[in-house]
Formats: sequence, C-alpha cells, structure tokens
Amino acid sequence: MTPLRRVRAFAGQLALLAVLGALTAFLVSGPARLANGRTDAGLRGDIGKLEASSRDLTFQTASRIGEVSGGYGDRELESYRRGLPAPLGELIGGAWYIAETPQSSIVPAGVTPGVCPDVVTVRWQTGADRAVTIVAGRAARSGDLPEVIAERDAAAALGVRVGDRVHLTARYGQTDARVAGLFTRADPGDPIWADQALTVGACPDPREGIRDQAVLLTDRAGAVRAGTGLAGLSDRWRYRLAEDRITADRVAALTRAVALARREPPERTSLQSSLDNTLAGFDAQVRAVRALLAVVQAGILATAAGLILLAARLMTDRRRTEFALLRARGGAVRTVAGRTLRETLIAVPAAVAAGWLAGVLVPGRPDEVEPLLVAAVALLAVLAAPVCAALAARRPAFSGHRLDASALRPSARRLTAEAFLVVLAAGAIYLLRRRGLDAGAGVDPYLIGAPVLLALAASVVALRVVPFPLRRAGKLAARARGATAFLGLSAAARAPLHPGPLAVLVVAIATGLFTGAVTSTVDAARDRAAQLAVPADAMVAGYRFTPDIAQRVAALPHVDRAVAALFYPGASVRGDSSATLTQTQAVVLDAGVAGLDLPAALTGARPGGDPVPAVVSPRLARQIGAGGTVEVLGRPYRFTVAEVRDTMPGLGAGARDFLVLPQQAMPVPDFAPILPNRILVDGSGFDIDQVRATADAGQRAQLQALTGTPVEQSQLAAPATVTTRAAYRAGLEQRGVDGVLSFTFTAGMIASAALALTAVVLAVLTGAPSRGRTLSRLRTMGLSPAQGRRLLVFELVPLITVAVLAGGVAGFVLPALIGAALGLSGFTAGVTVGTSLDPWFAGGVLAVAVVAVVAALVVENVANRRLRLGTVLRLGEEQS
Repeated sequence: MTPLRRVRAFAGQLALLAVLGALTAFLVSGPARLANGRTDAGLRGDIGKLEASSRDLTFQTASRIGEVSGGYGDRELESYRRGLPAPLGELIGGAWYIAETPQSSIVPAGVTPGVCPDVVTVRWQTGADRAVTIVAGRAARSGDLPEVIAERDAAAALGVRVGDRVHLTARYGQTDARVAGLFTRADPGDPIWADQALTVGACPDPREGIRDQAVLLTDRAGAVRAGTGLAGLSDRWRYRLAEDRITADRVAALTRAVALARREPPERTSLQSSLDNTLAGFDAQVRAVRALLAVVQAGILATAAGLILLAARLMTDRRRTEFALLRARGGAVRTVAGRTLRETLIAVPAAVAAGWLAGVLVPGRPDEVEPLLVAAVALLAVLAAPVCAALAARRPAFSGHRLDASALRPSARRLTAEAFLVVLAAGAIYLLRRRGLDAGAGVDPYLIGAPVLLALAASVVALRVVPFPLRRAGKLAARARGATAFLGLSAAARAPLHPGPLAVLVVAIATGLFTGAVTSTVDAARDRAAQLAVPADAMVAGYRFTPDIAQRVAALPHVDRAVAALFYPGASVRGDSSATLTQTQAVVLDAGVAGLDLPAALTGARPGGDPVPAVVSPRLARQIGAGGTVEVLGRPYRFTVAEVRDTMPGLGAGARDFLVLPQQAMPVPDFAPILPNRILVDGSGFDIDQVRATADAGQRAQLQALTGTPVEQSQLAAPATVTTRAAYRAGLEQRGVDGVLSFTFTAGMIASAALALTAVVLAVLTGAPSRGRTLSRLRTMGLSPAQGRRLLVFELVPLITVAVLAGGVAGFVLPALIGAALGLSGFTAGVTVGTSLDPWFAGGVLAVAVVAVVAALVVENVANRRLRLGTVLRLGEEQS
C-alpha cells in the first residue's frame, strides 16, 4: 500500500494530528504577535502623552550671564543628530534649532507696568516660518529694532497689537521690540508647538495673583539683537522621537542610548530630557507583562504539545495490530517508524505551515524566537507519531491483554524519574524566588519552566495518591448492588498506567487557574489602591479653600458628606527624644466625621487635649519616638503617637513618611485657621461640575480675602480638580500595557478551557477500544446503554476531579510562589495583596469540568457507533 493510500485509510488519525499541529503553530505566532502589537501601541500612547520637556531630546548650552549666542547653531543640527547613539538617530521624527532669550517681563510702550507684569521669551526657531499663518501684519524683518510676531490668542492675553512697541525687561538687561504681526498655527498638532503653549503662572508673591506666560517668535537677527539687550541668548537643539517607529523590544536599547547621550553630549551642551526615566519605567512594566505572558504561553504550549503526543499515541494504539503484523513479517523497528514518518510528512508539515501563516496574518510584531518555536512544533508534530510507532513496534501485540494488579506497581526507574521531576519543580520555584527574574535574559527560562514543572509535579503526585482512595471506593462499590460503579472506579484506579491525559489536563487547568488567580489578585490590589488614593467617593484638590468649604460642598444635592483636609507636604517635625528636624507629609482633617479608616484615638479625639493624638508612618515613628512637635502653616502643634500605620488613605501606596492629625482636637486659633487644599466628598449621583464650581468659588473667596480685590476664575493658579474613586480605578486599567494584560488574561483562560476539553476528548478516544470490548461483553450480560454511559462517568469523574484539584492548587499557589518575580505591583500602583481567586473563576472551572463530562459522553457514543459494539464478540473484530 502506497503512503497516499495509507493516508487516505487513516485520514481521521492523521487529520487530528495535523489539526493539533496547526493549532499549536498558530498559538506560537498569532497570540504573541497580537500581544506585541498591543504592547507597542501602549508604549507609543504613553510616549505620546508626555510633555515635550520629557519626551524630546534637547541639548542646551550652559547659561552664562551676559553671554549671547551668534544664532547660527542650526549648522550643527544635522551633525548632532548623526552623533546620537544608536538607535536614536534613526528614530528621530523632527529636529529644530532654537535661539532663545531669557524670560523677561513685557509691557506695551506708554503703559505703566504693574506689580506682576506678564512674561515672555523671544525665540528664533528653524521651521517656524513654515508652521505659521500670518493673519495680521507681516513676518518679522528685524533691523535696528527687533521685530516679533505673536500668536493671536497670546497677543490678546498680553494686551498687544500689530505695530505696538513693547518693552522687555530681564534680570540682567532690557530692550525694546516691535510687534510686526499676528499668526495662527498652520497645523495645531505640529510638534513644533509642543513647548510654545500660552500658560498661566503664579506671581512671585501669591497675593499679587497670576500672570500670562508666552513665546514670541522672531527672525535670526531679531533673536541676536533681543538677546544682546537682555544679556542672554541660549542655544537649544531639540529632537523629537517618532513614537510610531518605536517598538517595545527596543526600549532597553533606547534607554541605554539616552543615558549615553546624557553622559557624552556635544561639547558645551547638556541633555535636557527625562525620556530615559520614562522608558525605564515602561521597560519594567513590559518585562512584567512579558513574564506573565511567558508563563501563560508556556502553559498553553506545553498543553498543546501534550495533546500532540496524546494524538500520536492514539494513532499508534489504533494501529498496534498493523505494526505487529509488519514485525511478524520481518520488518524492523525503523521500517515501522519510516512508514509512519512518510505518512506524517504528507499531512502534518502543510498543516503546521497553514497554522503559522494564519498566525502571521494576525496584526502585530513577531517575536524573535517565533521561527524557532514554529520549527520545534513542526518537528514535534512530524516525529511524535513515528517515535510512538517505533516504541510500539518494539513490543508487538495482536490483541489487548488484561493488566493484573502487579502491573499497577511502578518500576524503580519510573519512581526515580517522578521523584526527580518533583524535586526539579521545587528547586526551580526556589531558585526563581531566590534570584528573581534575569533582567538580561529577555524571557527568563526559569520563569518559563518553573510553572510547567510545578503542574507536572502536581500531576505526578496526584497519580501516586489517587489510586488509594479509588481502590477503597471500589471495594465499597463492590459491596453495593450493580457493577457499574465498581467497574468504573476500578478503571479510574488504573490511571497511573496512562499518565498522559491527566498530566495534560493538570497543566491546562493550572494555566487557567493561574491566569484567574492573577486576574483576581491584580483586581483586588487595584481596588485597594483606589481606596488609598481616593478615600471617598470623590476627592477635590486645589491650592487653598476657605475654612468653611466643607459646609458649602455638603449643601449640594446628593452629597451625603464633605470633609475638608489639608495635605501639607513640607511639614517640619521634631521628636521629643530627638533634636533632629525632619520633613514629612502632614494631613490635617476632622477625623470625627471623615468616615475614613482611622483609629479610634483620632476619631474620638476632643478639644482640650495636649498633646493631640496622631497616626504616623513606621519610619517616622522610629525617628521621632513617642511624640513631638509639628509645624503646620507656620504654627507648631504638639502631638503624641497614637498608632503606627503603613498607609494613609489619600496619600496612595507610595507614601513613606506621613503624620495625620485630628483637626477637631487641635488648638487652632481663629485668626490663623487651617486652610484646606483637599475636599473628601461622599454621596451618590452628585454633579461633578457643580462640586468643582463650588470648590473654585471657595478658592476665589479665599484669594479675594487675601488680596482684597475681586478674583476671576481665569486668575486661579490651580483650578480645582475632581477625581472620583471610580475614575481613578478605571484609570489603573488604561495605561500602556494594560491592554496586553487584559488580552493575556482573556486568551489564557479561553485557551486553557479549550485545551482542557480537548485533553478529555483525547483521553476518551484513547481508551475507547478497550472500553468498547468491555461494554460488548457486559451487554451480553444485560448492561443497558444508560449503564454504559454511567460506567464512563464513573471512570472519568475521578480523573477530572483529580485534575481540577491538582491543577487548581498548582495554579492558585503560583502567583504567591512567583509573584515577586513577576512584578505584579507595577500594575497596582504599588499595592501588594495576598493571592485571591474570584468565585466566578472557581465556578468557571466547575462548568468546564461538567462540559468535559458531557463532551466525553458524546465522543464515547460516537466512538461506540464506529466500533460497532454488537459485532465485536460475534466476529472477534478489533476495530480501528
């Protein structure tokens, strides 16, 4: 029989092997590409949100008093770019040279300057002439007097018009300039405008209010003349990275390149950028996501590889008689293996290639190891069946044989191998916890191997433990009426003879439970982070509110409670037992009504106590002892340490030094009240805009009481911001890598469930011939079809139960065992919590188990029809 005819004859078995090979090849390429694509998109989104001062690489000359640049630095723009460390040069999307004067006040000619005039910088920048649209006047053409052009909105804010002569005054010089024209931006999204926004800043004396800050554009000659008069003109070379060219696999190289550019900048310049810090932070998150994805992917691929081996064994078992006949006719073992290899080469490689191509069609960036993994999958899918056939041909058999009790006892070699596997898994987990992730290894091989080894070790332990209770249960079932339970439990007790299905099922369930446990753990930690950052339903932040702001906000509709608080970052603390002065974050609030998680010593504090009770952080408590004095808004208050806590609601998980005081017990004088800068709001359905407007009204009232003049909304240096706990919690899931995290969780659970069901189906198919012969004999004794189905249930339910328990325990403890190496705290705003599992995930596992039993019954019924059980005894057939 030719190979093609044999392929047609055994099409079902080869098709199963080919489909599993294609599925595994797709899992190698498709999900990884999609995850990488989402990671890259998250990185680009995070970089795109950065301010220009953080994301751009800016080389700036050292500022010296009276030094004026010649304004010809544009000649070095390209050479500096070529000198950037690789791979920065190829990622630059825009480059500009800037000659800029120091910040100076601007006063129109003939106008008496106020106590806090607006400020501007005069700039000549390459490319600006092509980025502007003149709407009034003309472009700058400086002569003896510098000419400038102003953006239309900036001119209105500064109070200047075309033709005005303005006086500029800097710290070390002054000059006049003429406004030649007004312009609008040709493309408001052009990155050239990123550092030229019209802003509002506070005056040097807060009682003087605020002032506008703007940039005026000029030509080269105007910049030099203005710089000469103002005694300063600095050079800057600004390079913007094109985020659409950046991929997450280059983050580490980019970080090193920026650090090198900082250490070795061009002569007489220094690098102004925090891009390396941003990239380093993102790289830490990417490493954590890659580590988590590697664990899930390793579990899924290990399960898929196990399914391929099960399919190969199924194919071999169904053809055992054929192989025995070949051996009886003088065929060698290699003949049997070569015969099977030729068959698999016809069907399997094309299927693996198709699965890989399907993965290639998924949008995203491929992993570097993708070709190697696909090649490994192809080799496994092609060689699994020939190797199994060769092993089967070494011990040919024409019929099945009964396994007696002695066959259930494992050999010393097998016990040694199983013990070695358990020890190897324990050692891998220990080493991973001891040394953490290998930062230079890409995806740490220990991290890939340890979880799979742990799941396999759990399956081995389960295989050795489960026969004892099953045998006991079988003996009890033998005393009961009916043989269905006894026969089914007896078959289940022989599971150690066929460890493959259970091992694959345990790995699949462990991977799914690990994914669910990580999901629940991260969710719980994020909930805790939201409670710490926003200790009420909403928190309002501002500069200074009136002392009665809590009553104003509490009077709004749907507001149940409002508490004013002062978060004072620069409080000076001196302990009674220490002469050292310490700076800390002080929080002053009315603890009696705040409804926060505070000790009774604060909530029950009453006026008249001296000193007042306080809650302090552990490190501060070690520094100050049992009590001391804290200075808040210029006044000292004595306190005693009532309790030491690691965290304080409202300060977030990153706070290390803090001190919390109950305002209701503090001796605050009426002439120097505590001016709050936070409002904690509780309620349901309140209008956020209304709360913000009320808070800003309080700020304006406080500033007006300070300055004695009316204050407009636009004059507030720090308008009130309202952050709800729900919005903060949602924000924790909207950072750059969170899309990859969600994808990993979803894909891991779906793939694990699907592969677990496939493992159960293959386990049923593997034992279908032997069960078919047993059912044929039992039906002659009166066994009904319903009893036959119950027989399968009694055989499978222990297997599935053991797999769920072993895999569930392995998957649940994995986050606790290797969580520190995964760096999960990077996704939870620094909050760490114990491992948790949502009941819905546990219910999902039980649902998958039920579906697996139902699927097994369906597959068994189909297999029994193909085997024609009614003819087995009559004809002695052993169907394939």
